[in-house]
Amino acid sequence: MGIRDSYEHGVFSWVDLVTTDPEAAKTFYSQLFDWRFEDIPVPDSPPYCMAFKGDRRVSALFAMPESMQSQHIPSHWQSYINVTDLAATVELCKSHGGEVLEAAFDVMGAGQMAVVKDPTGAVVNLWQAKTHIGAELVNEVNTYCWAELQTRGANRAVPFYESVFGWEMEIEGKPPYYITGKVKGHLNCGIFDMDNANLPAEIPPKWAVYFNVADLDASLQKLEALGGKALMEPVVIEPGRFTTIMDPQGAVLTIMELKDPDD
Repeated sequence: MGIRDSYEHGVFSWVDLVTTDPEAAKTFYSQLFDWRFEDIPVPDSPPYCMAFKGDRRVSALFAMPESMQSQHIPSHWQSYINVTDLAATVELCKSHGGEVLEAAFDVMGAGQMAVVKDPTGAVVNLWQAKTHIGAELVNEVNTYCWAELQTRGANRAVPFYESVFGWEMEIEGKPPYYITGKVKGHLNCGIFDMDNANLPAEIPPKWAVYFNVADLDASLQKLEALGGKALMEPVVIEPGRFTTIMDPQGAVLTIMELKDPDD
């Protein structure tokens, strides 16, 4: 089982959704993934809505701040990388061509985080855990299972993530079309260079989130009934079948029917 009680430095540990309509999003994801939600009070802010599979935390969502809405930023999923020394990691990001968008700050007693942008423009959150280690269950059906950097200029992204997080990079394909990042020999994420796929230039770089589902076709039928939509036809790869979807508020994610989920 993919039960977690801690994460290594450099491992993706958490994802959450920034949404324009938290109540509608809770309804959507509770039915798509069979999640249960609990609102966590936040001083002077809307609640942080924690998502559970059974009694284990798997994700969360919260209301998009007005400052983001005024910039017409769409609803979106965020990824978090666990770090053991946030201050040192932030300095490494800066020294290797990254940009700090939000300096380190405390998140109540849960931990400390910062927001950084890599040299290709993709944004990711850094997390130094206190009481909240991240997802308590991963890779199983209806839980987070993969992180993928979709960007241009993977040759600039690779040395950044190697230097900052110590990822072990492996190139798949000739010419390289996919790069995997490992931590202590275990798969952690992938890097996909959009230039190799001739995708429209207006698609921004991002860290995409993947969730495992038991039956991709059944999930797509449910998605349509719930008001979401598929953005592409299902793709078959060695680990399974996947497709990218959009929730009713406009947030994009990927669902994947895994053949053999990693514990």
